[in-house]
Amino acid sequence: MPHLVIEYSQQLEEAISIATLVRNGQRAMSDTGLFNASAIKTRAVPYRDFALGNDEGGGNSFIHAEVRILEGRTTEQKEALSAAIFNSLCKSAPEVPEISVEVRDMQKASYSKRVPF
Repeated sequence: MPHLVIEYSQQLEEAISIATLVRNGQRAMSDTGLFNASAIKTRAVPYRDFALGNDEGGGNSFIHAEVRILEGRTTEQKEALSAAIFNSLCKSAPEVPEISVEVRDMQKASYSKRVPF
């Protein structure tokens, strides 16, 4: 169930391994012990066009991770999760100046999922 969506500037594909970024993010989520490792879903989404701050030309690079989890975790658990993913991204991409992580709660009442039999 938990989803890790890693957004990044497409130009990073020339400088870092996105597959490694995804694997390391997946491992960081699993290593927190908050989730069943087989339930974690991680994906990366490139952005070709973007603006950062006053740079309307999109010349800078960024990584932003959004973590979506079902409601019910404590603030401390969410802080530890955010820190684990942030540290993983920073280690995987030390040359990227803009790295951020946001943990979001999903409401159980509005989350639907098909599970295999």
